[in-house]
Amino acid sequence: MRGDGGEATEGWVAPRGRSARGHLPRHVAGLFRFQPGRPAVAAGLRTGLALGVPLLVSALLQMPQASWAGMAGLFVALVDKGGPYRTRARAMGAMTVLGALVGFIIALPSPLWVDVGLTFFWVTACGFARCYGDTPGILGMLLANLFVVSLALPVHSPKAVLLQAVFFVAGGLWSMFLALVLWPLRPYRPARLAIANCYEELASVAEAVAVWPLEGPSRVGTWDAVQRAARVRQSLETARATLGATRQGRQEESGRGEHLLVLLEDADAMSLLLTAMSESLDEAPREGACRQARQEAQRALRSLAVDLRGVAGALVRGTVPVPASWDVEAVTRVLQADGGLPEPARSQYAHLAGLLGRVREHSAVAVDVASRLERGGPLPERDTKPFSMDPGQSRAWWAVLGDHLTPESVVFRHALRLGLTATVATALAEGLGLNHWYWVTITVIVVLQPYAGLTTEKGLQRVAGTLLGSVLAMGLVHVLPERWMMLAIIVVLICVSVSVRPLNFTVFQVLLAPALVLLAEIQTGDWQLAGVRILNTLLGGALALLGIRLLWPSPEHARFPEEVASVLRADRDYFREVARTPVPKESDLREARRKVGVALLSAEASFQRLLGEWKGPAKELEPGMALITFARRLTAAVTALAASRAWHPTSDLGPVMRYVSDALEELASALVARRAPGGLKREAPPVEGADALERTQVSRLVRQLGVLHHAVERMPPALRAAEADVRPVPA
Repeated sequence: MRGDGGEATEGWVAPRGRSARGHLPRHVAGLFRFQPGRPAVAAGLRTGLALGVPLLVSALLQMPQASWAGMAGLFVALVDKGGPYRTRARAMGAMTVLGALVGFIIALPSPLWVDVGLTFFWVTACGFARCYGDTPGILGMLLANLFVVSLALPVHSPKAVLLQAVFFVAGGLWSMFLALVLWPLRPYRPARLAIANCYEELASVAEAVAVWPLEGPSRVGTWDAVQRAARVRQSLETARATLGATRQGRQEESGRGEHLLVLLEDADAMSLLLTAMSESLDEAPREGACRQARQEAQRALRSLAVDLRGVAGALVRGTVPVPASWDVEAVTRVLQADGGLPEPARSQYAHLAGLLGRVREHSAVAVDVASRLERGGPLPERDTKPFSMDPGQSRAWWAVLGDHLTPESVVFRHALRLGLTATVATALAEGLGLNHWYWVTITVIVVLQPYAGLTTEKGLQRVAGTLLGSVLAMGLVHVLPERWMMLAIIVVLICVSVSVRPLNFTVFQVLLAPALVLLAEIQTGDWQLAGVRILNTLLGGALALLGIRLLWPSPEHARFPEEVASVLRADRDYFREVARTPVPKESDLREARRKVGVALLSAEASFQRLLGEWKGPAKELEPGMALITFARRLTAAVTALAASRAWHPTSDLGPVMRYVSDALEELASALVARRAPGGLKREAPPVEGADALERTQVSRLVRQLGVLHHAVERMPPALRAAEADVRPVPA
């Protein structure tokens, strides 16, 4: 795939296992596919202890109600998703307090019509928790599950209700003590790991560009390159949020926080420079003496990768990084050799040498700061603005909720769909008198997701996991004759299931299902519950699929054009900043670039969901692939132009800016309106006062526009014919 006028998408390598054919088999094949990474062993052990110790106390004291402490320990441990300790404590504390209140209020018996009404109100309210982020969304789902369990297992006296609430609080406090006190209290550990991940992703980009072949097609727009760029932006956003939350939660700032701030700033700056270097290398000639200059630049990138991994090691393991050996002047010596390079190659490689010098400066600062982390040495002289939100920037919770109180919001539709489907499940299962009817409603709550593709995937995972896990539970009932053996195996299954949850949700369900079945059997003495759980899970899964199909179906093809339009408009705003005269401040450019990166992440997530739902011909997905790929390449071209503006700040980019802005706005409007775009002007206006390098960069940017225009023209009818009134608010 080349970044010129003949660009095509034959170089695109689709994600493995993402063919549009074989819709259901593709979901089934992915059930037991493990994600890369390591098991969360510490989380598994904490969760096992949080559940196991209260269960052991309940068994020794022969107090069945004490098992609520075990449930509290399990739920509070599940809401702990890591991150800053203040954020974790707040989420776990909220689960403890709200869980006790739910059990206290709902514990007394009530007639069916009251249960149905309360289910609709509470589950819908819990569904709205998603508008506050991932952790509140998990908290809402767990509270909805706890509500259903409390509704289905009432107690018959005020004293028992109070005792149940006390046990729940005790279990929650025990789980918090395990996670926040017994484990080492290192407030900046999550931020260190998040920033280390930034440097690992940057090192991967540097290594990939360093091994580009001298011949052959461009490597800039391949699937691997697009994914690496997305991972870099995602890692920077995660680190930004983690460090900001950590510093907000500390009254007095230590030097450690300032060190991490500088490292994050350097990572962000180097991401820009690496993007510009990738674009410059891809565009620069490779013939004759240019080959040697390119080889020297790629050799420098290998040294950069060594430095970046050294910084990551210092953040993760506390080691002192050893700087790599750089020859920054190698490219410059090639330019000054006898014969030199012709224009525009000389300007292009001179620009590349300048970029290498700048990235070397940032790398040296990062290595220096990383070496000071453990010994607490003072920072080098730099401008370090505190990385936290200014007072008054955080929005009130009711303002955030108000943004989603509209039928156009994905969160609104999901919450109402979830509440109605859970209400139908409760009315049907309780009305029919099903044994352990609450498993039907819990399955609906767990399976039903805001998007159809995710609901299908989650449903298959839960059904498959429950089937296999329940069969395992049937076998364990006959193998384990003693009660204490069952308690031990429950704790082991919980530990292992939580450990593998980040890697494979189906295996998590397979191991969790027998633990929950055995736990219920111990409490009730009913040894036939495995079959009951299978039937109830199948019924709940079927209701969830009906809910996503019948209640406000909003397929991904109705959202994907909107997401791409947001990317194109963010690109337009970014280019306007770059083209301003005088050259804007780095902080303004960084914020504009960040907005493009966030929009690209959202569009790529939408495209992945579209792949899961797509039932049409595979070839009709190609325009969507092209839009994502070349929107990112357009961003990279603008970034490369921004990096070179320091060498020619007085050139007039106004006419080009207006040309590009008008073209991007027309493409975005066409996507939103589901129509063909208007014709693109054949020639862009010339750039006054620019050198050969800047003219080359502008020409490359305009060519990217042509590819995007062609991709919008080729959008398939299935994407163009979506309802024109669909305007979802991002969740």
